[in-house]
Amino acid sequence: MESDEPLTKEELMKDEYYGLILPDNKRVNDKIRKKMEEEKRRKEEERKRKQKIDDATNQKNLKQKKEEEERERLRLEMESAQLNYERFEESVKNGEGNLNEIFRTILNNTSSYELAFPNYNMEDGWDFRLLMTILERNTSLLTLSLSRKNLGDTEAEKLAGMLEKNHKLRRLELEGNFFGPKAASFFAKALKKNNTLRYLDLENNNLTDKGKDISGIRDLFEGLQQNTMLISLNVANNYLTKEVGHFIVGCLRKNKTIINLEFFQNKDFGDRPNNNNTERKDDDSKFISNGLHINNIVEIKELLKNNNDAYNKMRTDEWKERKRMTSNYEDTVDTQVKIETRKILEETRKKEREDIEMLYLNNFNENVKKMEEDFLNRVNQYYAETKERLSKKKKKGKKKKK
Repeated sequence: MESDEPLTKEELMKDEYYGLILPDNKRVNDKIRKKMEEEKRRKEEERKRKQKIDDATNQKNLKQKKEEEERERLRLEMESAQLNYERFEESVKNGEGNLNEIFRTILNNTSSYELAFPNYNMEDGWDFRLLMTILERNTSLLTLSLSRKNLGDTEAEKLAGMLEKNHKLRRLELEGNFFGPKAASFFAKALKKNNTLRYLDLENNNLTDKGKDISGIRDLFEGLQQNTMLISLNVANNYLTKEVGHFIVGCLRKNKTIINLEFFQNKDFGDRPNNNNTERKDDDSKFISNGLHINNIVEIKELLKNNNDAYNKMRTDEWKERKRMTSNYEDTVDTQVKIETRKILEETRKKEREDIEMLYLNNFNENVKKMEEDFLNRVNQYYAETKERLSKKKKKGKKKKK
């Protein structure tokens, strides 16, 4: 095993073959210097090689660890899904009403486009958790109504988790529940990732805790700044304060897709009685309407109008583009029909010309054949006549000799 200690000058001055001590001169010193540099370079290359091997080993171990963690996570998810499905099957066997049949259709992606659950309060946490679990991968349901189901922040967290994974739901109605500021934060996180939901109804909840905590509603409108799919939001009757108006304005200045925002029917916090009998300031309750400052309301309506105009223009442009594409398609079809018709006509004319040429050629061949036959007949006739004349002359010559 080689030592990592560098060679000394005395060791380098020894002759490689005879082990003698070389003289201390310039030539030997240059040779020693080169050997020392080469030894140093060799040690550095060896160190880098070992470091590279160690890094590759660490990366391999880290990759294996991540793969094991991912396999463990998938295993736990599969076990959880299997457990939920077994419980679901057991509930179906026990015949616990039509709710199980609805869940089965959702699980098999054969449900109707709209579900409202009018006869169920979802007070059983198991039913709600099961519904959220099977909705994560559902591809048939477009509208879900869970209004007035006594849902709270815990259920809101499950709903938000479902929205992050569901890629089909278009409308979600949650009016008349008990969602608070935490629920608004959960929905804010979900709306940053969801790219299919178009309508969200949160009317008649308590998203600001009666005006005491506006952090959730602030998160909601900050999250909507990154959303490019939602076009309608209803947060009416949620104890919105004038500070919320600033959040809404900030959101609509960046979000260009929301065209319908319901924020009225809120308690006018500025209309509380003035117990100190002091004069109102310029920004006091006389400028507050439905909880929001009038200036904010005016700006919100203006921003919504701009979004709506842009939306209508986009729809008009899409309609014109579809019409143009349809017209182009029809023109293309007409052109193809014309081309095919022209091709058929050309083929027909070509065939007719070929038939006529073939007829002329046949007639010509027949005439040539007749001419050949006539010529051969005449030649044969001439030959026979000539032969006959020659035979007659021979007979006359024989008679004269006699």
